[in-house]
This record gives sequence, C-alpha cells and structure tokens, in this order.
Amino acid sequence: MAGERPEAVFDPEADVLAYRLAAHTSAGSAEFGEVVQLLGLVHLCSNGILRPGAELPVLPETARMLVPVFRSAPHTLPVLLLVTVELIAELPPYRKPEQLAAKAINLMNHGIAENDVPSVAGAINLFLDAVAASPLDHPDRDAMLTGACSGWLTVYQLTGDPSAVDHAVRTGEESFAGLRRPTRAEPATNLGIALRLRFDRDGDPADLDRAIELLDEGLSCTPPDHVDLAVRHNNLGIALGTRFNHSGRRRDLDLAVTALRQAGDALGPHRRERPGFLGDLAYFHWVRFEQTGDRTDLEAAAELFAVAVTSRDEGLRQRAQAYLRAARDELAKLP
Repeated sequence: MAGERPEAVFDPEADVLAYRLAAHTSAGSAEFGEVVQLLGLVHLCSNGILRPGAELPVLPETARMLVPVFRSAPHTLPVLLLVTVELIAELPPYRKPEQLAAKAINLMNHGIAENDVPSVAGAINLFLDAVAASPLDHPDRDAMLTGACSGWLTVYQLTGDPSAVDHAVRTGEESFAGLRRPTRAEPATNLGIALRLRFDRDGDPADLDRAIELLDEGLSCTPPDHVDLAVRHNNLGIALGTRFNHSGRRRDLDLAVTALRQAGDALGPHRRERPGFLGDLAYFHWVRFEQTGDRTDLEAAAELFAVAVTSRDEGLRQRAQAYLRAARDELAKLP
C-alpha cells in the first residue's frame, strides 16, 4: 500500500459504517474508545491526512498531552477528540451538552439513512437532554432545538403521526425565538415547514401565511452555494402553490412557478430529487395554462412532465404520465 494514492485504497463505505456503529455504541462503554478511535482513523484516511503505509498516531500519548486543555478549555476540542481524551486519560466523564448533541447527530443521521423511527426518536431525546443541560446563553442551544424540530419533521414524514407536527412547531418556535437574522435560515425553514404541515391538517390560513414568510426568510439567509438551496426554493414554491389552491390569487401562482424553477436550476442535473422537483414545477405550469391558455406554459409542462416520469417513486411516475398524456393531447389541438 505504501506510495498509493489515498483515494485508491480508502473505501467510502467505511465512513458510513463507522458512523452507523458510533450511533449504536453507548458513550463510556468498553467498546466506545475503540469506536472513537476508528472514527478518527477513518477521518484521517478519508481526508488524505494519514497516507497508506504511514505509521498510526500514538493516541495515548496525544490524549495525555491534551489533558490540561480538557480541564481548562474543553469547549475548544472537537467532541470526538474530547471523548477520546476522557477515555484514554481516565478522566471524570465529560457530560456537557456538546457531547449529547454530537451523539444525537450521529443517531439522527443513522435514523434518516435507514428510515429508522426509534433512532430518530432517540436523537430527539438526546437533543432535548442537551438543551436541558445547557444554560440559556449557551451558543449551541438554538441549534440543539433546531435539531429536535428537524427530528419531529422526520418522524412525521416516516409515520404520518399528526402529533409530531405539533411537537415540531413547539420546538421550532423555541429555536427561532431571539435569533439574529444571519443565523435564522435553518430554524426559519424548519418552523415554516411545520406550520405548512399544520395548515394542511387544520386549515388555518394564518399558519400558511406565516409559513410562507418564514420559508422566504430562510431562503433569503441561505448562501447561493448552500447544499439546501434547491430544497428551500422548493419548500417555498410548494407553500405558495398551496396558498394559490386555497385563495386563487394569481400572484401566488406566479411566485410558486418562479420559486420552483429556481429550485430546479439550483438542483443540478444528477440529483435524485430532480424528477420530483420538476414534477412540482410542471404541475403549476399546467395549472397556469388552464387559467390562461398560454401555450408557453403548456409546452413547459409537457417538457417537465417528461422528466418527472423518470422518477423512481411509482406514485409520482404514474401521475406524471397522466399529466404528460393530457399535455400532449392539448398541444395536438393547438394550431
């Protein structure tokens, strides 16, 4: 292996498996030190820091050197390194909010990847435990509440349990309160989604109006190269389209089409969400054609439904096929 490029010998699946293992390993258990060390080594290899054939770092010596930092400024150490130092140097357990939140993130990622509701529920509880252990001025307190809100939204997505929406609204409101604008993108987006879902259930127009305001604010705080930019455009477009369906205001329909087009543009050609996003855009082009008879909207709808039929979601694929046939029939009637 010596002399080989790291990417030629590192298996990317190792990273996924290591984090999955960490999510199910109890902090402080006999196995936890080995899991933390494995995570560290995977990180070093995957980032090209530890070259194939190189000697491993001497972890016990490094951990003992960091004991003074652990005691005087533990917040300056990454969480995994913090736990490693604790275990190797046999220090009293460090049970601060950061450690609970890090465990919650690992468990949440596993739950989302595996559609595992108990793991997501466990992550929510860990986030809330971290909040309970945090002073009101803790710099990460709002992020922990945002993590819990995101977890409740995931529970609703996986189970359809309506009570999860109420929990998402409650934790979302708490995480959003008092935040300054540059840090509000994710909390505003999560709370906006939760309020739109509550509108779908209860039909209160005030929920939908506020959801649109929050989703718009979250989007305006999102950098142009952010990984969630397309999703946030799509969330706003769906909310605007929902309000059009209930109010009939043409402006909402136009804004929905614009937001959904921006979602497709931001997504790129190879993301698996693309057929679904373009199917949403196609639908509102079709709705606008029905309102105005504009051939441009009809042509756009037909073109986009032709992409949506490639979805791996059978329900979406069938709906897109039906709309595509209807759009082509209408195009055949036009001169």
